[in-house]
Amino acid sequence: MIEIKLATKNDLTQCAKILRDIYNNNVLNEGWTEKSSNEICDFYFKLQPDLFFVAKDNEKVIGFTFSFIKPWADGNQLMAEELSVDKDYRKQKVATRLLKTLVQSAKERYNITVVNGTTYDGENKMPYSWYERIGFTKVGDLFLIEANANELLKNIK
Repeated sequence: MIEIKLATKNDLTQCAKILRDIYNNNVLNEGWTEKSSNEICDFYFKLQPDLFFVAKDNEKVIGFTFSFIKPWADGNQLMAEELSVDKDYRKQKVATRLLKTLVQSAKERYNITVVNGTTYDGENKMPYSWYERIGFTKVGDLFLIEANANELLKNIK
C-alpha cells in the first residue's frame, strides 16, 4: 500500500536516486551526480522539512516533493520546487496524491494563496500537460531565466 508521509533524513538518498534517474534520462539531460542530487535533497530537507513529503510503497521511496514558503504581496506563496515519481510507479496517482498532500499542508500551516512552480514540455508534452490539466497555467509575462555565472560576471560592466 502506498503511503504519503513527511520525509525523514533516511529517505533522502532514495529521493536523490529518483531525481537522478528522471533528470538524467529526459530531454533536459542535466547531468546530476550522486553527490549533487544528495545535496539538493538535503538542502530542501533542511530548508523546509515540514513541506518535504515522500510516497512510500512499504519502505521504498517511490516519489517525493519538496517546497518552501515565500511571503509575497498577496500572502504566502508555495514554491513547489520538485515533484518526482519513480518511472515504475507513474500513472498510479502518486504525483496527484503528493501534490494534494503538499498543498493541503501548506494551506493549513501557512495559509498560502498561490502555488508556484516550474516544469518543462517533454515527451508527449509531459509533465506540463498534467499540470495544465489540474489547473496550472503558464504565466504570460514571466520567464524562467538562467545565466552562466562566469559569463554573467564578464557581461556586467
